[in-house]
Amino acid sequence: MIVVIGSAGLRGTGPDAGVNGMAALLAVAASAAGSRVELIAKIGDDAAGDELSLALTRARVGHVATLRDAAHATRRLASPGGNDADLDLDADLDTSRQAPAIDPGTIPLDGHADEPTLDGDDVDLALRYLTDYRVIVVAGARGVDIVRVAAAAADWASAHLVVALPAGTTAAAGLPDAALVVTAEDGDGGALAGLLGVYAARVDQGAPPADAFTAFRQTVAP
Repeated sequence: MIVVIGSAGLRGTGPDAGVNGMAALLAVAASAAGSRVELIAKIGDDAAGDELSLALTRARVGHVATLRDAAHATRRLASPGGNDADLDLDADLDTSRQAPAIDPGTIPLDGHADEPTLDGDDVDLALRYLTDYRVIVVAGARGVDIVRVAAAAADWASAHLVVALPAGTTAAAGLPDAALVVTAEDGDGGALAGLLGVYAARVDQGAPPADAFTAFRQTVAP
């Protein structure tokens, strides 16, 4: 199983609504590649949050450890231009099918900056609901405390740790030597999330991280 930690929002409305946010896009890609995935995120306790939960279910992404926040609204992109729940990135890292060209890390909540935000305590609590994970991915989370909690959990479970940093940030000290740490570029359109989702699925399904990384590096090389 893969645990993905980070942001999640809603794109569109109704039965065609899809997911938005680096962690959610990554989780969908990993699920599409054949792995069981659980998403740790924080979303609003509102109608949009209900729609987002349904979109995750349609994409076969578990959300038992996704927290609901009554004080903040679920992040939403009003004009989707596509359905992320239909993201199809196959296991050979085919880049011909990528997420729509947006920057998931910078989309505001209906034009407002405040949105549900995870912290280290949230992640520590959520991880208690999950067991038997082989890969933990921290996707786009800015809090150093989140990365440290994830690293401790990965060490305890002998799981592979992946950290996808937002543009302009650096990794926390003390990460495992075997961890994969990458930095997202501004405006990558969600492509990195999709590729990392497939990478995580390969490791989860038994590929040595070095082999999975070789395929990943060949795909993202200019």
